[in-house]
Amino acid sequence: MPATTPRGYPYPVPTDPADVPQAMQDLASAVDTDVQTVYNGISARPSVKAVGQTVAKYNNVVSGSLRGLPFEYFDFNVGAAIAGNGFNQQQSIVTGSFYRVIPKLPGFWMAFGAASFPKTAGGVAPINTSIVLLLNDSTIVSRSGINGNTLAADGTAQLVTAGGAFCNGTTDFFNLAWTPTHTSTIPSITVNNRNLTLIRMTQG
Repeated sequence: MPATTPRGYPYPVPTDPADVPQAMQDLASAVDTDVQTVYNGISARPSVKAVGQTVAKYNNVVSGSLRGLPFEYFDFNVGAAIAGNGFNQQQSIVTGSFYRVIPKLPGFWMAFGAASFPKTAGGVAPINTSIVLLLNDSTIVSRSGINGNTLAADGTAQLVTAGGAFCNGTTDFFNLAWTPTHTSTIPSITVNNRNLTLIRMTQG
């Protein structure tokens, strides 16, 4: 009588009749069944991506203050990560835009944010900016920025940040903001493309 591994793969023991072809077939069949079962249990993780492309302009931003980055649409919403199209959950300050992304399912969510700060014609490169990933408008999950570093050839600063937090699936939300890192007020700055992607890490 063949023995089996913890995953159910059969293998002959010394007292079994010598039948190599049958033993190999039994092993191959067991592996095939096991792999198919594992494959059938794989599904896409709930995830969503909010995108903003309309240029957002900010004037006279005081150092240390947080200014929300608006989004306009969802590029994808896999596994019902957010309810409906998400707009009914968001706080809209400007018609057609929103600032919050509210996960529908409870659990631990990873968030990835990015924003592009272009150098305006005749202006100064945005070397003293930082983007901040927030939970519920107040808790800083992560921060990423530059302060006097080298920018892209055209003077654009592309900033990214990432972090994770547990969400209750009803009221908790992520949002993305930016802040000056310079000691003085920034008179004018624009933000081009920005996005916020959420992926649920909790299984089930």
